[in-house]
Amino acid sequence: MSKRHIRTYRENMNHLNELLQAFRISTEDLVANRVGRLGVIQRRKLLWSGTVSIAVAFLFGFLLIAILYAVAERPLAPIQWMLGSGMLAALLIIGIHYFRQTRASVADDRVACVRGVIRVSRRSKAFYANIAGRSFRLPIFPRHIRAGTEYCVYIVPQTKSVVAVEPA
Repeated sequence: MSKRHIRTYRENMNHLNELLQAFRISTEDLVANRVGRLGVIQRRKLLWSGTVSIAVAFLFGFLLIAILYAVAERPLAPIQWMLGSGMLAALLIIGIHYFRQTRASVADDRVACVRGVIRVSRRSKAFYANIAGRSFRLPIFPRHIRAGTEYCVYIVPQTKSVVAVEPA
């Protein structure tokens, strides 16, 4: 091997290690992704995100009810009780839906690979990876993605979550 090839190999390995650190996963997770499965750390992170979604739904639901109760005249009219209950129910339905979706994706244990050059865009406060005509929300800052480089982006099909990125 020439020195140029060795330098390129080292740069690619350093970039891969940087991406693994950014995603907070191990090489074992990436090996599992390459064969179309979730890694152990990725499963744990998906399960945790589902649990957090229910907790956040409860928190926002009760916060909305508390605000409603604080600003409304007492005693509360039946429509106010229905409005508060409806808001809580809607938030809980969304939280439970995401919770069930993450549990199902962990049980399914599948990961899809989309390969191509990533173009990063920003919508609101989130960054998105545009690759092969599709768009996925990035869980990391885009500074880890090199412009003009071809990547394999590993996605959980049910939640459309990006769980890993590696140079192709």
